[in-house]
Amino acid sequence: MKKLTIAVTLAVLLVASGCDSSDTDTSEAEGWASDINWIADSLPGLHYNLFMYNSEENLRSSLDELEADLSNLSNWEIVMRLTEILASMNCSHTGIAFWELEELTVYPITVMWLEDGLFVTGIDAEHTELIGSELVGYGESTALEAASAMAEMFPAINEISVKVRAENFMMLAEPMQALGFGNSDTPVNFTFVEESGDTTSVQLSAVNRSQLNMSDFHFVDSVTLPLFLESDDNYWFRFIPERNMLYCAYNSCVPMSDYPLETFVFELNQAVETQQINSIVIDLRRNMGGNSMLATPLVSWLERQSANGTSVSLITGRWTFSSGILNSVEISEIPGVRVYGENTSGSPNHLGEVRTALLPWSGLPVSYPTKYFQMVDGEGSTMVPDVQIPLTAEMLFHGQNSILDAIYSDCVNPGQL
Repeated sequence: MKKLTIAVTLAVLLVASGCDSSDTDTSEAEGWASDINWIADSLPGLHYNLFMYNSEENLRSSLDELEADLSNLSNWEIVMRLTEILASMNCSHTGIAFWELEELTVYPITVMWLEDGLFVTGIDAEHTELIGSELVGYGESTALEAASAMAEMFPAINEISVKVRAENFMMLAEPMQALGFGNSDTPVNFTFVEESGDTTSVQLSAVNRSQLNMSDFHFVDSVTLPLFLESDDNYWFRFIPERNMLYCAYNSCVPMSDYPLETFVFELNQAVETQQINSIVIDLRRNMGGNSMLATPLVSWLERQSANGTSVSLITGRWTFSSGILNSVEISEIPGVRVYGENTSGSPNHLGEVRTALLPWSGLPVSYPTKYFQMVDGEGSTMVPDVQIPLTAEMLFHGQNSILDAIYSDCVNPGQL
């Protein structure tokens, strides 16, 4: 088995993805054993603190069990066992980036794990009518069982973080087959419950990612997008006159080349001076990071607005991450600000400054953090809104702006807060 690196086609793993135990020969077992030993002996010295949440004894015990099982496992089963073992250490940004393997095949479905189930956000163009339906069956298993198995491959920093990772990777055929779901070589039966209540089953084969021909919910006539998805600009705003509300989306801590953030803040201030505005909403639920310092003028402006008596509300969500978390904490600490939405996948206190090493034999990439950031007292594993309003299918596919409804209601009925 030749050495695997990101720079080469990972042919050996892919050939072995459907192998039975007889295909793992002695030399391969020795190679995997050297990778296991590297994780046990070398990774702790590179990592900020690999044993911050779980013990070295537990790590070594799990690695020893894997080494004893090598002769009974396919290469993909070994990869996923290693992934699960590193996930059990509960350190963010620590694990094997198995999804980077170039020749992976994928089932032509994308889903989102919402409050009310797993819902289809994209699918092969032949089945566009299934966008917005609930995925309930994955081969011989339920879709939730499949999603939960993939969730186990990631550090359980918080509940929403593993859901987001699971929904992103549960359609990768070879990893899922190694976990006991589907088959990368034959069509898999997926079962859906449509909005009408009807149940539909479709057989789909895994294909190379370059061969995907997908329909996405953003561009389907049957879907009405909620306000927060109406623009992908890094930052934008809209005045909602019927609510005397200024809605500001801050989607990325990255400057727009043709629209400096200072201009954005200037225009926000003009809106306040020229319109009758009772409340300002700053939405960071899509903000996955960048340079947290970019928001300094925006945060300062929000501080002034709150001090002047204007209601300021913050929205966070499952995609609030990295510098988006840093700015969310800053804004939440402004006196009078109330936070709405769902828990964040990003942690206010987190391990970061991530680096990557390659396992010495397989060449698989292993990520590890080198610094710990503490922004709040206590555990700080997620940011919990004052008013929790999880994302639902009705909100995502039918334009229901439940969070803005709640903010408006609280503004017109302040005595209920």
